[in-house]
Amino acid sequence: MDRKIIRDLVKKHLSEKPRNTVEIKDWLSENISIEDDFDIAAILELDPSIIRIGRIMQSGVIGKEYPLSEWATDEWVLHHDRKQPNSNGD
Repeated sequence: MDRKIIRDLVKKHLSEKPRNTVEIKDWLSENISIEDDFDIAAILELDPSIIRIGRIMQSGVIGKEYPLSEWATDEWVLHHDRKQPNSNGD
């Protein structure tokens, strides 16, 4: 399947809330046919509108195949971004 189509599907899936790599891969497996060794993280990293917002650090969960990261759309990040106080304390 075309990588652009996969990224577009994932963006729609991420529009509600961030999701981790395993959740995304499981959701894709249920909705389209993808191979087990499909590197979803590599595809997501190529799209500037999909942002890795963190890594999940649970013991025994992170495998060497792909990092277990949490992903969100740039729109979600902008909408939920908190203003940082400036140096004046405002």
